[in-house]
Amino acid sequence: MRCEFLGTGTSHGIPVIACSCHCCRSTDSRDKRFRASLWITEGDFRAPDTSILIDMGPDFRSQALKSSINRLDALLLTHGHADHLNGLDDIRIFSHTASQTPPQADGKVRVYQETEGEGLPVYGNELTLRDVHRRFSYVFQPVMEGGGKPKVKTIDCSVYGRENPLEIGGISLIPVPLLHGRLETTGWIILRNLGEGKGIRGLAYLTDCNHVPQCSLELLVELGPCLEHVVIDGLRPQLHSTHFSYDQALDLALQIGGRYNWLTHLCHDRTHVEIQSYLQERLEELGRGDFHCQPAYDGLVLEV
Repeated sequence: MRCEFLGTGTSHGIPVIACSCHCCRSTDSRDKRFRASLWITEGDFRAPDTSILIDMGPDFRSQALKSSINRLDALLLTHGHADHLNGLDDIRIFSHTASQTPPQADGKVRVYQETEGEGLPVYGNELTLRDVHRRFSYVFQPVMEGGGKPKVKTIDCSVYGRENPLEIGGISLIPVPLLHGRLETTGWIILRNLGEGKGIRGLAYLTDCNHVPQCSLELLVELGPCLEHVVIDGLRPQLHSTHFSYDQALDLALQIGGRYNWLTHLCHDRTHVEIQSYLQERLEELGRGDFHCQPAYDGLVLEV
């Protein structure tokens, strides 16, 4: 299973519009950050057997072109904020309703058929799906003349859990309730079976949060030994009302005990290299210099 970071930035992205700070002016490619998103594939990513996306922000078109995404089987949403949802219209390439051309010179109107099935499955909690229906209301109204529109099927992810995970193409997915300030968001645990007697391996993706409810923490700690990678929201060094700071993210990573740990949803307070140094210094102070915790960056590929 291959997991590629399509974006690792906060809602502004990096560089930030009209900002001339040292991070926004950095020439290090790791300091160029699209809005946060993760692409998960099984098989050859150039022609994957399974292709799943977590979050679809306003940079999705550029991300999809950059990473050559040519198939999508499902969209998992963490929450309904613009930087995680507002690229939804661009799934028309993968799942769309019927469209038609205006009358041609010969007087004929050509109709293009819609994709089969009920539409691309979009999973999220109740609040998130409510945002989808409100913000993209035209998607759920009768088809109008023109170029078609996204065809989606929204599904409440709260019906899935540890004992009954969501199964997509051999990949098991468990929603993890989180809090982003007072907003209920969803983290995701992605697992693959290694074969008979070999156990499971996986990745936890926990963005846009500043609190992990006890039931979610217990689940993450239980699965910690199986987690090859843990991805955690780590906005900046200072405390924030809706995001983990570097130190808070590091503390959570140490509690979960995954093998490799990565911070995402990063703002422009520090460059990639500066975040690396900060985390290593904190780990040395804690006597855990051997613990792996690094900032993620756009284009980073993790294998599970």
